[in-house]
Amino acid sequence: MILHINTSREWRGGEQQLFYLVQGLHDNKINQLVIGQPNSPLQERCEENGYPFLPLEMKSEFDFSAARKIRTVCTERNVSLIHTHTAHAHSLALFAKRKHLIAPLVVSRRVDFKPKSTFFSRWKYKHPANDYYLPVSNKIKQVMMESDIPPEKLITVYSGIDLKRFSKSTPHEYLREEFGLSKKTIIIGNVAALVDHKDQETLLKAISKMKSQLDFKVMIVGEGKLERRLKQLAESLKISDKVIFTGYRKDVPALLSLFDIFTLTSKEEGLGTSVLDAMASGLPIVATNGGGIAEMLTENEGAYVCNVGDADSIADSLDRLVQDDSLRNSLGSYNKQSVKRFSIVKTIEKTKLIYYSLLGESLYLGVKSN
Repeated sequence: MILHINTSREWRGGEQQLFYLVQGLHDNKINQLVIGQPNSPLQERCEENGYPFLPLEMKSEFDFSAARKIRTVCTERNVSLIHTHTAHAHSLALFAKRKHLIAPLVVSRRVDFKPKSTFFSRWKYKHPANDYYLPVSNKIKQVMMESDIPPEKLITVYSGIDLKRFSKSTPHEYLREEFGLSKKTIIIGNVAALVDHKDQETLLKAISKMKSQLDFKVMIVGEGKLERRLKQLAESLKISDKVIFTGYRKDVPALLSLFDIFTLTSKEEGLGTSVLDAMASGLPIVATNGGGIAEMLTENEGAYVCNVGDADSIADSLDRLVQDDSLRNSLGSYNKQSVKRFSIVKTIEKTKLIYYSLLGESLYLGVKSN
């Protein structure tokens, strides 16, 4: 049995990637169990689809009670491999493995900053019980190597998306009515949590510097602790009439179908699957080179890639696309073909190969029968 551990109480890109993986392994009839927070969106999604889920309160990475319970689950259910999907889950798995468990440990890494240099962090990331790290971009792999993680333990597994979910033909006219948008209005979209590393502050500054006289609006889709501050910044920059904060939305495919341009201005980003979603929707992209974002994009073919924090360059790139319909179509068409490299099917297949390298044919022992 494969055991997945995720400590997040929210639903973000990492949880979507885990859900896709669980779905793919289920379709391949591979035995698995997800341990996650009680009453989390992940529990809801797994149980709705009949995927085995065990709710476990995990208060911190030093929750030794939770670690003991994870160890008990591993021994009682004959877990053959542990795959952790958050930093705190990684710690709990190491504590659970101490002295007893020989199950291999695979660690997904989705953030592009270096592990801390504290004693505990060094113990955690260099522990011999870590069999493989799966960074979601080569940028993260490089950062981990710079932190003295052995390169033979690092295997890049790009995040993937379900290409079938996104299409410019997805019904979206109801959104124009909801937000009072005319058919002539050009929509620039940003889908990201309102947190510091997503850097919507730079995006707002870029909007204030745009020179286009055409009718355009910027829709910022997401929620987070910086919402009030960002709205105040939009007011102080006198661009409130140009910016729509939608809050959290469940209809992202429809929103992407509405957008004419997609932008992501993150300071750091593991990979940024919202960019992949936009590419699959046939959108031109204006993005920063934070983290692994640039690995997805082809400069001047499907996107304009700017330096982190460079509001002037972002503004110029957005202006160029707002004013040129044929350019938007050209870049969007390129992205729709290019994004096929990031199919979730490829992500799942590569992850299965890594499992197989550790477990061999036993990966398929005890699979559910038809």
